[in-house]
Amino acid sequence: MTIRSYLDRFVHPWVAAIATVGALLWLASFVVAAIGLGIRTSSPLWSIQLFAASGYLGLFGMGTIAACALWLGGVRVVQVTRRFAG
Repeated sequence: MTIRSYLDRFVHPWVAAIATVGALLWLASFVVAAIGLGIRTSSPLWSIQLFAASGYLGLFGMGTIAACALWLGGVRVVQVTRRFAG
């Protein structure tokens, strides 16, 4: 079973792929923050920049996930209203 066939079971493959990228960006922000924490004594300026970058990276990842969730919610609302409209 490929990843694409696994994602096809749940939602449209593009939505699933974009949400997966958003989740990976969010997880990458934790790695960037950990690197910033690790170098805080040797290079405080880089540490501050890495913490800021991790915040922006995490925000972008969560925003991507939220956009996919809103898209899926909108698709569901359209499906339900069409069913009841007739």
